[in-house]
This record gives sequence, structure tokens and C-alpha cells, in this order.
Amino acid sequence: MEQVEPRNSKHGLLTAKVAGEISPYWEARGYQVLYDHDPASDKVGKVVSSFGDLPYDRSTQLSHVDIAIVEKTHEKVFALIEIEETTDKPKTILGDVLGVLMGEHISFGKEHPFSVNEQTILVVFVKSKVSHEERNKYLREKVEKVKPELGTKNSAVRKVFIETFSDEKKLSALLSTLLDRALKGEL
Repeated sequence: MEQVEPRNSKHGLLTAKVAGEISPYWEARGYQVLYDHDPASDKVGKVVSSFGDLPYDRSTQLSHVDIAIVEKTHEKVFALIEIEETTDKPKTILGDVLGVLMGEHISFGKEHPFSVNEQTILVVFVKSKVSHEERNKYLREKVEKVKPELGTKNSAVRKVFIETFSDEKKLSALLSTLLDRALKGEL
């Protein structure tokens, strides 16, 4: 009989911590930070990429996104953020990216769709002891070439970023810098 490892009880703790850290900054600028993995917050729920009619169901879900930064008034998505805490395998990274890009909707809860557009960025942060700069660049370049061919609503994102971090401090710095630059239109 196959042994099943118990689920890591720390799964998602870094995501929840990072989302909590960035929330005040973005809330003050008219955005809401929605995320998974922290039952103590009212901003917690499933941020889902899906296709087909809404509300989505299990058969039309493509992926769950860790963090979404969304305009409060117009409900336009500014950033979709995935934090891979456990693996740096390319197939996992590509699954994160394509699971979003192939979707027609980003929803928080079953009946709350948001608008993804050419101002939205998609970021995948990958924990690794190795920087993988060359590999990340290769994956980004290929994804950017494929993106227009998908023809989905979510493929309208402005740019896809794949960044490696080695520890929590570096993740916080990378995230802050990248989001600030995107907000200023520098990316």
C-alpha cells in the first residue's frame, strides 16, 4: 500500500505573511490585496483562473493564484502573484503561468470576477538556492511568444515575470521593488 506523506502544515505561511506585509501599502493606494492561506483575514479566499461560464466549478478551474492586487473601485487586476515555496521545477513554474494565461476569468469566490487587462502583471516567485537566471529568462521569453497566440482574456496581461528568491527577506525586497516599478510604469 502506498504511503502518503502528511501535508506540510507550513504550506502557505510565507504567502500569508507577505500578503499581510504588503496590504497596508496597497490599501492606502486604492487597491485590495486578496490571497489564500490565512484563515484570520477577510481578504482570504480562492483566487481562481477558470474558463467557461461563471460561476466556475471544479471542471472549469485551471489554477489558484496566491495573491491578487485589485483596484477597489474598478476591480481591475493590477498584479497576480504566485509564490512557489516548495519547488523550483520548470514544469511547476510553467503550470503556474499557463494556468493563469489560459483562463478567461480571474475570480475571488465563485461569483466575483475581476478584469484582467494590458495593465495586469503576472509574477511567479520561486524559492531556490540557485538563481536560475538563464532558465528564468528562457522561460519568460518563450511564454511571451506564446501568450498572444492563446487568445484568452487572461493572456492580455502586460508582462510575465519569473523571479527566484532564496529567503523571505529577499522575497520581500524583490516583490516590493517589482510592484513599485510596475505601478510607476517602468516595466
